[in-house]
Amino acid sequence: MKLVIGGKRLLYMLTNSKQLENKLDIRKLNLHGMLIQAVFWFALCTYSAFMVTTLIDYGWSAGAATLAMTAMSIIIMLVQPIYGYICDKYHLEKKLSVFLMALAVICFLLLPFSLSSGSRPIILINMIGITITGTQIGGLLDAWIVGLKQEFQSINYGLIRGTGSLAYALSAQIAGAVTIAFGHNVRLWLGGGFFIIAVFVALHFRPARRIYHAGDAEKTLRRLGGREAFKLIFSSKQYCLLLGVSFCLLLNNTAMTTLIQLLIRNFGGTTAQIGTTSAVTAVSEVPLMFLMAFIIKKVGVKKLLVFCSAVYAFRMFITASVGTVNGLIHVQLLQGFTYAVLVPVSMNYLSTILDERVRSTAVTTYTAITTSLTGILGNLITSALLATGFSAQSALIVFAISALFGFILTIYGSIRKIW
Repeated sequence: MKLVIGGKRLLYMLTNSKQLENKLDIRKLNLHGMLIQAVFWFALCTYSAFMVTTLIDYGWSAGAATLAMTAMSIIIMLVQPIYGYICDKYHLEKKLSVFLMALAVICFLLLPFSLSSGSRPIILINMIGITITGTQIGGLLDAWIVGLKQEFQSINYGLIRGTGSLAYALSAQIAGAVTIAFGHNVRLWLGGGFFIIAVFVALHFRPARRIYHAGDAEKTLRRLGGREAFKLIFSSKQYCLLLGVSFCLLLNNTAMTTLIQLLIRNFGGTTAQIGTTSAVTAVSEVPLMFLMAFIIKKVGVKKLLVFCSAVYAFRMFITASVGTVNGLIHVQLLQGFTYAVLVPVSMNYLSTILDERVRSTAVTTYTAITTSLTGILGNLITSALLATGFSAQSALIVFAISALFGFILTIYGSIRKIW
């Protein structure tokens, strides 16, 4: 009898010990994920948020600088799915991320010398180097964390990604001040320094593993070819619908960034107020992202997608009707109920529907289409609308219609029970 009771006690202690260990593991993974996101986004901001003005200061026209960044966006879009496929085929999320971070350090440290050379081909080659290394890592980190979330469902993606947004906002302020005080070179060397830190953080971050379930033995016997992988990804109705909704909603982000700058100038605002608008937008993402794991459990993915798509459309129509600089700044607080909801919800949803054989390909393809492609098309549509005589506010209405269509797609997915 005592032996039975003792056995039960031992089993209870072992079970509780395992649960405690899992909680400690998840807490450690969350903290480590927050750190790597913070360091990476701080580093990348020193390049991405300032490169257009940097090129202009080095003698490029505004049109040439914008065209160069658009070309970089095209490269990002084409390369990301390739990196994702490589990760899926050879299980390399961690190794490839660390390798690209190390190369990004070199590219960042060389860029000041390229800019000083005055040679546009050399500058473009250096920018391409950063584009195929540093700027690709965001999608790979998402795939890495989605992989960990498939293993540990309690991992808080919103908390992890929200830390990245907070670091980006902080970097924008610090890097801007550094540029004013010491020039562009010091800012870029600061970014390279943070990429060095990112390498060391990534080296100690747990790799994502593939956990195959009973009956999945055939999956482990062979690796999918490229065509098979993409066929498997796009055969999922849930994935295609999420991709369509995200595309319609995120098409607004680039256009909003460009058009708000024009509106602030039209309303008599200053460059400082443009910076304030960017800071408000970035900081507003943080609270909701930190809380998204709890909210997703309470509300569910479907309702949150409907909610954030409705707010996206509302935000665009309101922005198009505001007539003051302060009004524009206040409206950007809605970023916390749009982008800050959509991204964590999407990544949580992807972690539940993706086949583990193609998760990195699927996540990087999603990122390429919803970030790079929307950025390219957003710039092209904005330029075309302004060239044909649309005002900045009337152009916003066109993008509001895109957000409204995204809202309709979420309703369609709920009615047809695709989600």
